[in-house]
Amino acid sequence: MSNRAEAFFPALSVGKLKTELPALQEKFARTKALEVEPNAHGIYAASSSQSPDSKTGYQNAWLRDNAMVAYSKWVRGDAESALNTAQGLGKFLHTQIGRMEAILRRPTKKQNVQARPHVRFDAETLRELEQDWSHAQNDALGYAVWLRLRLANEEGCKLSKEERELYGTITRYFQAIQYWKDLDSGAWEEGRKLNSSSVGAVMAGLRETGKYLDAKNTLPGCSRKLVEELLKYGQKTLDAQLPFEAPPHRRSDAALLFLIYPLEIVSSDKATHAILSLVRSRLMGRLGVRRYIGDSYFCQDYDEWFTAEVRSADFSLGLDFRDEFLRPGCEAQWCLFDPLLSVIYGRRYQADPRRTEFLELQVEHFNRAIAQVTPEIACPELYYLKRGEFVPNEHTPLAWTQANLGIALEHLEKSMRR
Repeated sequence: MSNRAEAFFPALSVGKLKTELPALQEKFARTKALEVEPNAHGIYAASSSQSPDSKTGYQNAWLRDNAMVAYSKWVRGDAESALNTAQGLGKFLHTQIGRMEAILRRPTKKQNVQARPHVRFDAETLRELEQDWSHAQNDALGYAVWLRLRLANEEGCKLSKEERELYGTITRYFQAIQYWKDLDSGAWEEGRKLNSSSVGAVMAGLRETGKYLDAKNTLPGCSRKLVEELLKYGQKTLDAQLPFEAPPHRRSDAALLFLIYPLEIVSSDKATHAILSLVRSRLMGRLGVRRYIGDSYFCQDYDEWFTAEVRSADFSLGLDFRDEFLRPGCEAQWCLFDPLLSVIYGRRYQADPRRTEFLELQVEHFNRAIAQVTPEIACPELYYLKRGEFVPNEHTPLAWTQANLGIALEHLEKSMRR
């Protein structure tokens, strides 16, 4: 790919970081390419470019995206903003307690995904959306718990009475749906299967819940013994499935990167190496990273096959039709993952500066990430093939991409200081 952004953000050299990185940081600061602002509730729309009545739906909010953006703010020194977002998510989730309690009373209700707690909502009003959606997304709830409880554990941000009620209920909800063997739509909101990335995200939330209880705090109806039991069930699933996402249906999947960072559920060198190697060998493309092989979302000429209304619809029950349009090798290449890969390799280098190959990989993926920035200096969701050329889709800038690139820039500076 060649665009004006490449000239504006020239590739960095491993041996010249001390002279090249400050200039790049200044350019990011001047252009505000990584800045994303929350609304009055502390909530972020998926893309700031979308109008309130956009047919894309990306003016709405997702639990998962908001947790990631808030985490990026925290990593970069803004704990107050991260807390505001976590509390905003909590306010919405408090409206979902009735749904969780209904499933606690009758767990079979989980089979109706519209009866599950909603994971996508109106960013401005914190209300449910009327559109049907693939709300069976255990990872989204796991991210919300992980973020809020981690801020409580590491920043001393105390939970209110309402929050303690909420997070106690969510823990019991994870037990009721048997999250360790529950089929959900996962990070990509598609067909339901047993996703390692979802199980791991719930485990990350439960781990922070356990730490919170260990500090002599309480959550109604939730004990340390229950949390420990739930973590053991999840670990058995991961032991059986990793480094794959949902074998035999899905093996290589970029969502597994989240279990390495930021969730840190996968920590062993063997499992980390396996996941990274699969992503780099199977999913890395010329521009970005595919979510998985066979992903038909924004496949070639996507906007010719689907209207704006259909593009923003719930595809979880209609994947066979969408998949029929994909030509082999024409999956969209996403911009979320190269920043994440840069962070992962950067952290490995920082832990052992003798491993200079990790620094080289950190810089390689960072250079790929800044090459994905558009000529208008915006961070896209993805690039897709339109009449034979890769172009960014309409969800530009994507808050999640901005967040990941911000963390990658932070970790590149850490490596430079080593």
